[in-house]
Amino acid sequence: MQLTDISILFVEDEDISKEMISNFLHKQFFKNIYTAKNGLEGLKLYKKIRPEIVLTDLTMPVMNGLEMSEQIKALDADTPIILITSHFEKDLTEKAIDIGIDSYLFKPLHMERLEIVLQKYCDRLLTKKNFQTEHKLLEEYKRAIDASAAITKTDTQGIITYVNDAFCLMSGYSKEELLGQKYDMVRDPETPESVYIDIWHTISSKQIWRGRMKNLKKNGDTYYEYSVVVPIVNKYDDIEEYIALRQDITVMYHQQEHLIQRIKEEVDKNTLFHQQREEENLLEAKFSTIGKIAAGITHEINTPLTYVRGNLELMAYDVGRLDNSIPQKEFFQNDIATMLDGLNRIAGIVESMREMASQTSEMPDRHNLYSSLATVIILSQSKAKFISKVRIKNEVFHPAIDKERFKYYAKVQKQRIEQVFIIIINNALDALALSGTFESRILEIEIEHEFENIVIRFKDNAGGIQPAILSSIFEPFKSTKQEGGMGMGLNVAKRIVDDHHGKLTASNHADGALFEVSLPINADKEYL
Repeated sequence: MQLTDISILFVEDEDISKEMISNFLHKQFFKNIYTAKNGLEGLKLYKKIRPEIVLTDLTMPVMNGLEMSEQIKALDADTPIILITSHFEKDLTEKAIDIGIDSYLFKPLHMERLEIVLQKYCDRLLTKKNFQTEHKLLEEYKRAIDASAAITKTDTQGIITYVNDAFCLMSGYSKEELLGQKYDMVRDPETPESVYIDIWHTISSKQIWRGRMKNLKKNGDTYYEYSVVVPIVNKYDDIEEYIALRQDITVMYHQQEHLIQRIKEEVDKNTLFHQQREEENLLEAKFSTIGKIAAGITHEINTPLTYVRGNLELMAYDVGRLDNSIPQKEFFQNDIATMLDGLNRIAGIVESMREMASQTSEMPDRHNLYSSLATVIILSQSKAKFISKVRIKNEVFHPAIDKERFKYYAKVQKQRIEQVFIIIINNALDALALSGTFESRILEIEIEHEFENIVIRFKDNAGGIQPAILSSIFEPFKSTKQEGGMGMGLNVAKRIVDDHHGKLTASNHADGALFEVSLPINADKEYL
């Protein structure tokens, strides 16, 4: 037999027997052997080391084997005691039985018999040790599971037979309230019946069910759990009960829902961003195309325009030299003046188109915003002349206006800022066309310095912006035009101004809408 870690106390007063048997025990059975020469010494040693087996002679001085055994059994009744005696007596046997002696060996002692007896008790102790170890492991496993999961047990009818503290904490019920009740007392009424049908079908088929469930606490609050329900079968393969391990995932569930919502918002935001960019690129492409067309038109118009205006001026000179007595002279001069005024208006439009066409670089540079406003208004005249008068700095605008009359310089991307002005002016004209008469309509444009900014205000008297969309007017797809539209213009304008670190706002004043563009000057004082 392999030596074990089981310890043995051997009590014997005869030195020869003690040495011989001790050697045998050490050789055949035990790593740890303790010896004593009488019962009193043996009892003291037992109390100190607590051996797992006691082998003792009956007859010894000071204290015999029975007296020692009686006190040892009083300390631990489960300690196996093997008594060695040279005779068999009724009184002795009865007392040994009363004390709880586990086995007898008779002198002369045969080692084969000793080996058989010791082997029996060693096997029992090893089995007990293994059982205790496995039981301890099971207890540790249970403690670990209890610490990490809520546990319930139900019988085959779904009646709760066991719950741990974690489940009570999760559900809000006490053990007394749960035991003997159906598990569906925590069921959330919003959970579809099909979920419970699936669970029952799975576990009644002796399969493990895993899934997420929504339940109700005692106070009515909702909680979410991830459950693993395991059917427990007996040796006949019949289901005895169901054990469920449950994790409270309420916080995780809400975090996941929040994450899904945030992902959706980001996807929507990116989709919208790309739609906005596409619309802005489309608008910029339109302006680029218009610029190319304008470049060709200005080239084709400028030459004959110069020729016609030059000849008309010569004609005016010749008519001026006519005698004042000629009655047609005044009519000729008036007609020539009217034609020259018309030619000047055409020249102003052509010049504005030329400026638009010449803007190929989008690098920020110092530009006169008053000049840009004049250019944009000239381009809008074909539309404005049928809708409303346009005033800039308290004067009715006319195409022959001096674009450099006022200086309001800022470092901007000129073409993009003019795109902002075009969007706002066209929106105002569209609104004005739906209210009042030509004589009653007015689009007023103001431009001024405010601290380190240049502020341009566009005011109309078309009745104002609908309150329902005022707070979201710069969001895409918010068009209110009766004739339809993508609703991207003001959103594009807002982003262009934002890109310039400026500010674009919309509000209502007394009888119309007010759009205010504020752009940082960011230019040398000599330009102001």
